[in-house]
Amino acid sequence: MKHQWTAFTVALGFALTGHLRNRLAMSMIAFFIPTWIFLVRATALSKNITFSSSALGIEVTASMSRSIQVSSALHAVTVIAGFMMFMATFSAREMDLRLVLAGYPRVQLLAAKMAALLVITALLTCYTLALLRLSWPLTEPWAVAAALAAAILAYGGLGVMAGYLLRNELEGFFVVVMATLIDVGMQSPVSNPAGDQAWLSALPLYGPAQAALAASFTHTSSFTCAARALPWFMATGLMALLVFCVRTRHYGRPGTTSSPADPRPRTGARTTRKDTS
Repeated sequence: MKHQWTAFTVALGFALTGHLRNRLAMSMIAFFIPTWIFLVRATALSKNITFSSSALGIEVTASMSRSIQVSSALHAVTVIAGFMMFMATFSAREMDLRLVLAGYPRVQLLAAKMAALLVITALLTCYTLALLRLSWPLTEPWAVAAALAAAILAYGGLGVMAGYLLRNELEGFFVVVMATLIDVGMQSPVSNPAGDQAWLSALPLYGPAQAALAASFTHTSSFTCAARALPWFMATGLMALLVFCVRTRHYGRPGTTSSPADPRPRTGARTTRKDTS
Protein backbone atom coordinates (compact mmCIF):
# COMPACT_ATOMS: atom_id res chain seq x y z
CA MET A 1 0.00 0.00 0.00
CA LYS A 2 2.83 2.39 0.87
CA HIS A 3 4.51 1.64 -2.46
CA GLN A 4 1.30 2.42 -4.35
CA TRP A 5 0.78 5.71 -2.50
CA THR A 6 4.37 6.73 -3.19
CA ALA A 7 3.96 5.86 -6.85
CA PHE A 8 0.78 7.95 -7.02
CA THR A 9 2.28 11.04 -5.35
CA VAL A 10 5.39 10.94 -7.53
CA ALA A 11 3.28 10.58 -10.70
CA LEU A 12 0.98 13.40 -9.55
CA GLY A 13 3.96 15.67 -9.01
CA PHE A 14 5.21 14.96 -12.53
CA ALA A 15 1.73 15.55 -13.97
CA LEU A 16 1.26 18.92 -12.26
CA THR A 17 4.77 20.01 -13.24
CA GLY A 18 4.03 19.14 -16.86
CA HIS A 19 0.90 21.30 -16.80
CA LEU A 20 2.76 24.25 -15.30
CA ARG A 21 5.37 24.02 -18.04
CA ASN A 22 2.68 24.22 -20.73
CA ARG A 23 3.10 27.95 -21.41
CA LEU A 24 0.47 28.03 -24.13
CA ALA A 25 -2.18 26.63 -21.80
CA MET A 26 -1.20 29.04 -19.02
CA SER A 27 -1.45 31.95 -21.46
CA MET A 28 -4.87 30.78 -22.64
CA ILE A 29 -6.12 30.65 -19.06
CA ALA A 30 -4.74 34.09 -18.23
CA PHE A 31 -5.83 35.92 -21.39
CA PHE A 32 -8.20 33.91 -23.58
CA ILE A 33 -11.02 33.38 -21.06
CA PRO A 34 -11.35 37.02 -19.87
CA THR A 35 -10.83 38.38 -23.40
CA TRP A 36 -13.50 36.11 -24.86
CA ILE A 37 -16.03 37.04 -22.15
CA PHE A 38 -15.23 40.76 -22.46
CA LEU A 39 -15.60 40.76 -26.25
CA VAL A 40 -19.00 39.10 -26.02
CA ARG A 41 -20.13 41.57 -23.37
CA ALA A 42 -18.98 44.50 -25.50
CA THR A 43 -20.46 43.36 -28.81
CA ALA A 44 -23.53 41.18 -28.18
CA LEU A 45 -27.03 42.64 -28.11
CA SER A 46 -28.61 43.32 -24.73
CA LYS A 47 -32.19 42.44 -25.71
CA ASN A 48 -33.95 39.67 -23.84
CA ILE A 49 -34.56 36.24 -25.34
CA THR A 50 -36.68 33.38 -24.08
CA PHE A 51 -35.53 29.81 -24.49
CA SER A 52 -36.63 26.48 -23.06
CA SER A 53 -34.50 24.07 -21.06
CA SER A 54 -35.62 20.59 -22.02
CA ALA A 55 -33.44 18.97 -19.36
CA LEU A 56 -35.05 21.00 -16.57
CA GLY A 57 -38.47 21.52 -18.12
CA ILE A 58 -38.52 25.30 -17.68
CA GLU A 59 -38.42 28.44 -19.80
CA VAL A 60 -35.71 31.03 -19.17
CA THR A 61 -35.79 34.71 -20.09
CA ALA A 62 -32.37 36.34 -20.13
CA SER A 63 -30.25 38.93 -21.87
CA MET A 64 -28.73 37.72 -25.11
CA SER A 65 -25.38 39.19 -24.11
CA ARG A 66 -25.30 37.38 -20.78
CA SER A 67 -26.47 34.06 -22.18
CA ILE A 68 -23.73 34.19 -24.82
CA GLN A 69 -21.20 34.97 -22.10
CA VAL A 70 -22.18 31.78 -20.28
CA SER A 71 -21.89 29.72 -23.47
CA SER A 72 -18.54 31.38 -24.30
CA ALA A 73 -17.20 30.63 -20.83
CA LEU A 74 -18.18 26.97 -21.23
CA HIS A 75 -16.49 26.87 -24.63
CA ALA A 76 -13.30 28.44 -23.30
CA VAL A 77 -12.87 26.17 -20.27
CA THR A 78 -13.67 22.97 -22.18
CA VAL A 79 -11.20 23.80 -24.96
CA ILE A 80 -8.47 24.62 -22.45
CA ALA A 81 -9.13 21.57 -20.26
CA GLY A 82 -9.24 19.22 -23.24
CA PHE A 83 -6.09 20.74 -24.72
CA MET A 84 -4.16 20.63 -21.43
CA MET A 85 -5.03 17.02 -20.69
CA PHE A 86 -4.33 15.89 -24.24
CA MET A 87 -0.90 17.55 -24.34
CA ALA A 88 0.05 16.27 -20.89
CA THR A 89 -0.97 12.70 -21.79
CA PHE A 90 0.46 12.73 -25.30
CA SER A 91 3.84 14.23 -24.34
CA ALA A 92 4.27 11.78 -21.43
CA ARG A 93 3.12 8.71 -23.34
CA GLU A 94 6.58 7.34 -24.12
CA MET A 95 7.75 8.00 -20.59
CA ASP A 96 4.69 6.20 -19.22
CA LEU A 97 5.53 3.17 -21.35
CA ARG A 98 9.08 3.14 -19.99
CA LEU A 99 7.81 3.46 -16.42
CA VAL A 100 5.45 0.52 -16.88
CA LEU A 101 8.31 -1.49 -18.38
CA ALA A 102 10.32 -0.66 -15.26
CA GLY A 103 7.52 -1.96 -13.05
CA TYR A 104 5.54 1.22 -12.32
CA PRO A 105 1.82 0.47 -11.67
CA ARG A 106 -0.49 1.50 -14.52
CA VAL A 107 -3.44 2.47 -12.34
CA GLN A 108 -1.35 4.94 -10.34
CA LEU A 109 -0.11 6.63 -13.52
CA LEU A 110 -3.62 7.21 -14.82
CA ALA A 111 -4.98 8.08 -11.38
CA ALA A 112 -2.35 10.81 -11.10
CA LYS A 113 -3.50 12.32 -14.40
CA MET A 114 -7.10 12.30 -13.21
CA ALA A 115 -6.11 13.87 -9.89
CA ALA A 116 -4.29 16.61 -11.80
CA LEU A 117 -7.49 17.11 -13.80
CA LEU A 118 -9.40 17.61 -10.54
CA VAL A 119 -6.93 20.31 -9.50
CA ILE A 120 -7.25 22.02 -12.90
CA THR A 121 -11.05 21.77 -12.64
CA ALA A 122 -11.12 23.51 -9.28
CA LEU A 123 -8.83 26.35 -10.40
CA LEU A 124 -10.53 26.89 -13.77
CA THR A 125 -13.99 26.83 -12.17
CA CYS A 126 -13.16 29.44 -9.52
CA TYR A 127 -11.38 31.67 -12.05
CA THR A 128 -14.17 31.55 -14.65
CA LEU A 129 -16.89 32.00 -12.05
CA ALA A 130 -15.16 35.13 -10.76
CA LEU A 131 -14.95 36.53 -14.31
CA LEU A 132 -18.65 35.91 -14.92
CA ARG A 133 -19.61 37.55 -11.64
CA LEU A 134 -17.78 40.69 -12.74
CA SER A 135 -20.39 41.04 -15.49
CA TRP A 136 -23.51 40.52 -13.37
CA PRO A 137 -24.53 38.87 -10.07
CA LEU A 138 -25.31 35.28 -10.97
CA THR A 139 -28.56 34.06 -9.48
CA GLU A 140 -27.16 30.71 -8.29
CA PRO A 141 -23.34 30.97 -8.42
CA TRP A 142 -22.68 27.60 -6.78
CA ALA A 143 -24.87 25.84 -9.31
CA VAL A 144 -23.04 27.64 -12.13
CA ALA A 145 -19.75 26.49 -10.60
CA ALA A 146 -21.01 22.89 -10.54
CA ALA A 147 -21.97 23.13 -14.22
CA LEU A 148 -18.56 24.54 -15.16
CA ALA A 149 -16.78 21.83 -13.18
CA ALA A 150 -18.80 19.04 -14.80
CA ALA A 151 -18.07 20.40 -18.28
CA ILE A 152 -14.34 20.64 -17.53
CA LEU A 153 -14.25 17.06 -16.23
CA ALA A 154 -16.06 15.74 -19.29
CA TYR A 155 -13.69 17.31 -21.79
CA GLY A 156 -10.62 16.80 -19.62
CA GLY A 157 -11.36 13.06 -19.66
CA LEU A 158 -11.80 13.25 -23.41
CA GLY A 159 -8.36 14.87 -23.66
CA VAL A 160 -6.75 12.05 -21.68
CA MET A 161 -8.40 9.42 -23.86
CA ALA A 162 -7.34 11.24 -27.04
CA GLY A 163 -3.78 11.46 -25.71
CA TYR A 164 -3.54 7.66 -25.68
CA LEU A 165 -5.50 7.06 -28.89
CA LEU A 166 -4.28 9.65 -31.41
CA ARG A 167 -0.96 9.65 -33.20
CA ASN A 168 0.09 13.31 -33.34
CA GLU A 169 -0.58 16.67 -31.72
CA LEU A 170 -2.47 18.16 -34.67
CA GLU A 171 -5.07 15.39 -34.55
CA GLY A 172 -5.65 15.94 -30.85
CA PHE A 173 -5.94 19.70 -31.16
CA PHE A 174 -8.41 19.34 -34.04
CA VAL A 175 -10.57 16.81 -32.17
CA VAL A 176 -10.76 18.94 -29.02
CA VAL A 177 -11.52 22.19 -30.85
CA MET A 178 -14.13 20.72 -33.19
CA ALA A 179 -15.85 18.69 -30.47
CA THR A 180 -16.24 21.69 -28.19
CA LEU A 181 -17.26 23.98 -31.05
CA ILE A 182 -20.06 21.67 -32.19
CA ASP A 183 -21.18 20.86 -28.67
CA VAL A 184 -21.36 24.48 -27.46
CA GLY A 185 -22.97 25.63 -30.71
CA MET A 186 -25.75 23.07 -30.39
CA GLN A 187 -26.36 23.88 -26.71
CA SER A 188 -26.35 27.68 -27.09
CA PRO A 189 -29.83 29.28 -26.95
CA VAL A 190 -28.73 31.86 -29.52
CA SER A 191 -27.42 29.55 -32.24
CA ASN A 192 -29.97 26.80 -31.49
CA PRO A 193 -32.96 28.49 -29.82
CA ALA A 194 -35.25 25.45 -30.09
CA GLY A 195 -32.82 23.06 -28.42
CA ASP A 196 -35.35 20.24 -28.63
CA GLN A 197 -33.44 17.79 -30.84
CA ALA A 198 -33.50 14.35 -29.23
CA TRP A 199 -29.84 13.59 -29.95
CA LEU A 200 -28.62 16.65 -28.03
CA SER A 201 -28.93 14.74 -24.77
CA ALA A 202 -26.10 12.43 -25.91
CA LEU A 203 -23.56 15.28 -26.04
CA PRO A 204 -21.25 15.95 -23.07
CA LEU A 205 -22.38 19.56 -22.55
CA TYR A 206 -26.11 18.88 -22.65
CA GLY A 207 -26.48 18.86 -18.87
CA PRO A 208 -23.83 21.45 -17.91
CA ALA A 209 -24.90 24.00 -20.55
CA GLN A 210 -28.55 23.95 -19.56
CA ALA A 211 -27.69 23.88 -15.87
CA ALA A 212 -25.34 26.86 -16.21
CA LEU A 213 -27.86 28.90 -18.18
CA ALA A 214 -30.70 28.12 -15.79
CA ALA A 215 -28.61 28.79 -12.67
CA SER A 216 -27.33 32.09 -14.06
CA PHE A 217 -30.81 33.58 -14.36
CA THR A 218 -33.23 31.51 -12.25
CA HIS A 219 -33.43 29.85 -8.84
CA THR A 220 -34.09 26.41 -10.34
CA SER A 221 -32.10 23.58 -8.75
CA SER A 222 -29.75 22.36 -11.47
CA PHE A 223 -27.08 20.28 -9.73
CA THR A 224 -28.56 16.99 -10.95
CA CYS A 225 -28.71 18.36 -14.48
CA ALA A 226 -25.03 19.37 -14.37
CA ALA A 227 -24.10 15.88 -13.16
CA ARG A 228 -25.26 14.42 -16.48
CA ALA A 229 -21.75 15.08 -17.81
CA LEU A 230 -20.10 12.87 -15.20
CA PRO A 231 -20.82 9.60 -17.05
CA TRP A 232 -18.78 11.05 -19.93
CA PHE A 233 -15.91 11.69 -17.53
CA MET A 234 -16.06 8.15 -16.13
CA ALA A 235 -16.44 6.55 -19.58
CA THR A 236 -13.49 8.42 -21.08
CA GLY A 237 -11.37 7.65 -18.04
CA LEU A 238 -12.12 3.93 -18.28
CA MET A 239 -11.47 3.98 -22.02
CA ALA A 240 -8.12 5.70 -21.45
CA LEU A 241 -7.16 3.03 -18.90
CA LEU A 242 -8.21 0.27 -21.29
CA VAL A 243 -6.19 1.70 -24.19
CA PHE A 244 -3.18 2.22 -21.94
CA CYS A 245 -3.37 -1.36 -20.63
CA VAL A 246 -3.72 -2.76 -24.16
CA ARG A 247 -0.70 -0.83 -25.36
CA THR A 248 1.39 -2.01 -22.44
CA ARG A 249 0.00 -5.56 -22.22
CA HIS A 250 3.38 -7.09 -23.07
CA TYR A 251 5.17 -4.95 -20.51
CA GLY A 252 5.75 -6.32 -17.06
CA ARG A 253 8.09 -6.13 -14.17
CA PRO A 254 11.65 -6.70 -15.25
CA GLY A 255 12.79 -10.20 -14.31
CA THR A 256 16.18 -11.70 -13.94
CA THR A 257 17.50 -13.40 -17.02
CA SER A 258 20.39 -15.77 -17.26
CA SER A 259 23.53 -14.48 -18.87
CA PRO A 260 24.20 -15.70 -22.39
CA ALA A 261 26.56 -18.64 -22.80
CA ASP A 262 30.21 -17.82 -23.39
CA PRO A 263 30.98 -18.67 -27.01
CA ARG A 264 34.67 -19.30 -26.28
CA PRO A 265 35.82 -22.94 -25.76
CA ARG A 266 36.14 -24.08 -22.19
CA THR A 267 39.55 -24.37 -20.63
CA GLY A 268 41.01 -27.82 -21.07
CA ALA A 269 38.53 -28.81 -23.72
CA ARG A 270 39.73 -31.05 -26.48
CA THR A 271 40.09 -29.53 -29.88
CA THR A 272 40.63 -31.40 -33.09
CA ARG A 273 42.51 -30.22 -36.07
CA LYS A 274 42.23 -31.66 -39.49
CA ASP A 275 45.62 -32.35 -41.07
CA THR A 276 46.01 -31.22 -44.56
CA SER A 277 48.32 -33.00 -46.84
